[in-house]
Amino acid sequence: MSFIKCNYHTHNRLCNHATGESKDYVLKAISLGMEEIGLSDHGPIPTSFMSYQEYKDNLCYRFMSLDVFEHIYLKELDDVIEEYGDKIKIYRGLEVEYLPYEKEFYEMLHNKLDYLNLGIHYFVSNGKIHNSYSHVTYENVLDYAKNAVEAMNTGLFKTLVHPDLFMFSYENINGERKFDEAATEASKMIIEAAIRNNVYLEINCNGLANSRKYDSDDWLYPYHEFWKLVKTYKDAKIIIGVDAHRPEALDSEDVEKILGFVKKLDLNVCHKIEF
Repeated sequence: MSFIKCNYHTHNRLCNHATGESKDYVLKAISLGMEEIGLSDHGPIPTSFMSYQEYKDNLCYRFMSLDVFEHIYLKELDDVIEEYGDKIKIYRGLEVEYLPYEKEFYEMLHNKLDYLNLGIHYFVSNGKIHNSYSHVTYENVLDYAKNAVEAMNTGLFKTLVHPDLFMFSYENINGERKFDEAATEASKMIIEAAIRNNVYLEINCNGLANSRKYDSDDWLYPYHEFWKLVKTYKDAKIIIGVDAHRPEALDSEDVEKILGFVKKLDLNVCHKIEF
């Protein structure tokens, strides 16, 4: 089974929809001979950030609480580094969302960790919060991109994970899931902002599992046309991320398929992230 030497997108049971402790992922990585691993579970989202209905609709209750972050997660990271840091390089991180009016909160998280991954699972459009899995159309996809761009402009984020997530259920003017002019423009905004801000764009292995979950014959993401476009930008930094929600995912068949995808498109992928 093929695997990658470094992975910076790793979850655990604290997000309430993954399995295993940080230690389990580190041990799996060591057994594979990996060089680096970043522990980056889903970060806390305070209930005050949005309405009760928006919080519920965007599944924010599945992420760890601020109390868990401060009293369990940080200690768990320190403990695993102390125990296994001589066997593999371990980075302390989180995957977080970004709401423009809560920048100080993300700065606080960033200051306690080695890095933050940016995941746009929801975005603001016309004063409302829209879910990236179900509410993206040609009318609001530029707002998705603007949300990502504004976040990257803060300098707080190392990687934009699954940057093509908006194509999960994207609908063009005819209600079709096609990479139209609006999707292309949004993609260019994202890619160019990533280059300006030295942010890595992640090819996400977990998109394959999500595609199977929703019985899609095609990959919902990674989206082929998006990465063909990325390839035209010679300065774009690309990294593969397992988005592991179980330790076994670090060397699953999906990783092997993504490596094949990268080879077929002849993408210039970075071996590891520069910190």
